[in-house]
Amino acid sequence: MILKNKLTRETLEITYPEFRKKFVKEIQTAFENYRRTQLNKYFYNFKDDNSMEYNFYFQLQWNFNHFGISNWYIEKM
Repeated sequence: MILKNKLTRETLEITYPEFRKKFVKEIQTAFENYRRTQLNKYFYNFKDDNSMEYNFYFQLQWNFNHFGISNWYIEKM
């Protein structure tokens, strides 16, 4: 997994488990923003947290880059 810093253009090559440990707060923020967005879309189609979390991690690169508030973004998985 290759991550890039938006400000310094520094690149970081780490494995997926290291990414999950190092960016816990950013992933959690991105998931909360994703969850809030999904719940506001269809009030009649309430999604449970398990399927929402699965969908979030299924498209982790896009969701982390767009819903996360971080100086880092996933360039390549």
